Amino acid sequence: MLVFAFDRDWTVDVNPHPRHDAVPLEWVRHLAHETDHAVYAIGNQTLAEEAAIPGVVDIVGRHGDAWDEWLGDKQPDGYYEQFPTRRERLSLIADVHPDADGYVVVDDLDLSDVDGWEHYHAWDFVPAVQQGDIDPGLPWARDPVTDGGRPTSAGIVPVDASHLSSWLSEHRDAPGFELTYTDENGESTVLLSDMSVDAVFIEEPSQAPGALCTPFAPGSEKFIVDLEAIELVSTVDISPETVTTLTAQADTLTEEATLLRRVTAANPAAVRVSAVLSLLDREETSSLQQRDALRALRQIAVARPADCTPAIPILRSLMGDSNLVAPADVLATLSAIGEQSPGDIAPATADIIPYLGSNRVSARREAAACISHIASADPSDAVDAVPGLATVVEDDADGTRDAVSALAAVASEYPEAVTPVAELLGSVALDESRSDAVRMSAIAALGPCVEVSPSLAVEIVDDIAQLLTAENHRLRNNAVALLFEVSAIHTDVVEPFVDDIAEHLTVEDAYTRTNASGTLARVAEDFPNAVEHVTPTFVELLNDDESAVRENACWALGYLRAAERTPELEKRLQEDDEKGVRARASWALSRLEE
Repeated sequence: MLVFAFDRDWTVDVNPHPRHDAVPLEWVRHLAHETDHAVYAIGNQTLAEEAAIPGVVDIVGRHGDAWDEWLGDKQPDGYYEQFPTRRERLSLIADVHPDADGYVVVDDLDLSDVDGWEHYHAWDFVPAVQQGDIDPGLPWARDPVTDGGRPTSAGIVPVDASHLSSWLSEHRDAPGFELTYTDENGESTVLLSDMSVDAVFIEEPSQAPGALCTPFAPGSEKFIVDLEAIELVSTVDISPETVTTLTAQADTLTEEATLLRRVTAANPAAVRVSAVLSLLDREETSSLQQRDALRALRQIAVARPADCTPAIPILRSLMGDSNLVAPADVLATLSAIGEQSPGDIAPATADIIPYLGSNRVSARREAAACISHIASADPSDAVDAVPGLATVVEDDADGTRDAVSALAAVASEYPEAVTPVAELLGSVALDESRSDAVRMSAIAALGPCVEVSPSLAVEIVDDIAQLLTAENHRLRNNAVALLFEVSAIHTDVVEPFVDDIAEHLTVEDAYTRTNASGTLARVAEDFPNAVEHVTPTFVELLNDDESAVRENACWALGYLRAAERTPELEKRLQEDDEKGVRARASWALSRLEE
């Protein structure tokens, strides 16, 4: 028996990674309910319900004497006082199954350091299952290698055109097909990159029932095989050995480039990066060959970004060519590398920036993604990109989400660089036609700008305040944070919204409670009468888990001169573990004595 622990987000196909394979939910259910294996949900607990498997609470429940240690009491909001960490959850699971044959965790987080557990990312787990590495008895494990030397799985002898068409549709994502058929020369076996029944009727309406076949082999032409001549059709994996054999058969650069593009589309793991770079680095490579090679490299980078870092110098050189035929493929390759290792593509920032203004939608989108990766790792590397990013946002072009995210990252450390586009960010934050994610990033970018120049947000405070009641809680939280920055100088424009802000004093998010309590403490200094009715809530906040919230509560009570709350403040002064809270409580008490 094996023990499986699955994360949900960016792991299972109910919320897949945007660039990688995910584990089908049906696999998780099958493992849990159709095999003897034990299966648990260790990440987002929604998976426990979706797959009908035990989650973290169930895991702790099997350690009855440790309930208080790991969970504590259930709170009114449905959450527990605490939760074991991801690694602690794995340890608890292993304790329940000490005699298991193995322990497998599938998670987008790297948990390979957990003793006894074999970690897989979803995009590694899926092929491992299909290859029979996890459990060869699972229904998704493929059959042994065929006589042709290529690993195969599903295969059929088609009964008619409809049967073959349905099967091809079911396996449309297969890396390739192996076709065995008979003709006047006897029986032949050929490796195909594509096979289609429907295309026969488009290209040859008078043709007898058959299939249009596209061979992998370089220089091979498409052909139509009669349905009656088909002995067997199987899906296949494309191995590195197969690629080497096929590449040796290429007589021209065009054939080689076409082959690499087709093979990487089928199995990017089977192609050596050096083979593609060799094509790109040749002076005699034509624009068409370059296009195929760049498409191949892009597909490899999505699957194996670390292997593609040697391509960066060549890609930078190509970006300087005004006649570059496939800028989107170049930039998408850099983006795939940068998603994993942004520092590797940071030196290419100056080469990427011009493409933020490209008239090619795809190039502009990928350029914004590159800068977003770079800015997230080191905002200083993306400062020069601010004008170009602003153009993407202003045009509401593809890539806007990445562009706003990059601006937010730059603003976090270099707000003065983003201040010139603060008005644009304000309009985006208030634009209900934009996605919530874009609007939240716009507010996040505005925050540091307003911190250094609070007057920037004065004109839009009324509109920002409307977001305090937005359906999306993250929008509400970001709006509170922005009002906190405005209140540093302009408490008068924030004062009308005291009641709306007070609603956020007791929310679950500690960051929002901190900003809400800080904002109202600032308003209390200038407009104590407007905040006085919130005094009971500030008293409750003296016991908040977050020290910054307790400090703000002392701050507010001091400005409100709430003399009747002296005992509570004295308790903070005497008992609080945080020096900052004790200091603020002392200040508040001195205010009450004035």
